[in-house]
Amino acid sequence: GMSFGLLGENGAGKSTLVRLIMGFMLPTKGELTVLGERKVSRAHPRIGYLHERPYVELRFTGHTYLTYMAQISGLWGRANRQRVGKALELVDLSSAGHEKLATYSKGMLQRLCIAQALLTDPEFLILDEPTSGLDPYSQWKVRQIIGELRGRGKTLLICSHYLAEVETLCDTVAILQRGQLIRRGAVKELIHTQDTVEILLRDDQDANEVATHLRIDEHVLETEDNLLKIHAAAQQEVLAALVGAEVAIQALNPLSRTLEEVYIQATRPETTEKVPEGAKS
Repeated sequence: GMSFGLLGENGAGKSTLVRLIMGFMLPTKGELTVLGERKVSRAHPRIGYLHERPYVELRFTGHTYLTYMAQISGLWGRANRQRVGKALELVDLSSAGHEKLATYSKGMLQRLCIAQALLTDPEFLILDEPTSGLDPYSQWKVRQIIGELRGRGKTLLICSHYLAEVETLCDTVAILQRGQLIRRGAVKELIHTQDTVEILLRDDQDANEVATHLRIDEHVLETEDNLLKIHAAAQQEVLAALVGAEVAIQALNPLSRTLEEVYIQATRPETTEKVPEGAKS
């Protein structure tokens, strides 16, 4: 039931991991289990897979293509018709189902390939670069589909270079670098800077003077005009001092960062050290 994002530069190992899960490659050492199966091919009927560069036969209509793929998956007769109809409906291609694939846009073809991955109603979906190369509207449509699948409790593995997309669609992410797992965690935890809190005082208050007067300097990381930045661990003590001195507080905000910043910091720490103050997104 988790939506898991796998991040990393080209060559980091994302596609290798997918190939191992799908049985296209065999591990040279270690052990791999997929849905509890050591022989991964046994798990394949319960997996839906979207390749990063999907291929379809353009002579088919959308309906004919999915019918054929459903037959390969062991679905015949009424079960075939029902699954094809539901898959086309889910990706919003019901009205285009009897049109030739040669007339489909790239976004429509991508949605059709997602429909193909859903034909067997799989427990586990692997989506390799699901929005790569699509125009903004098609990216949005695919994200809507993935969001609905996530809402249905499907287990998703999403490989993507679009970090804002992963931040929106995934519960947990892992960052690979040269085949090694260098960072992993819940998205909310990774993007939340847990050790820093901003306190905005009244406009006519000087944060530096307030900190000095109340002797809370040791907890202050930075001051600017009426803004205090403090260690999160000292939040209760600082707030008690401010309230006790009847210093008006306009806002209190734990600082957050984007998944992009987390990724750059993890993979290129020397780059983040050179970024001037205030230049980060």
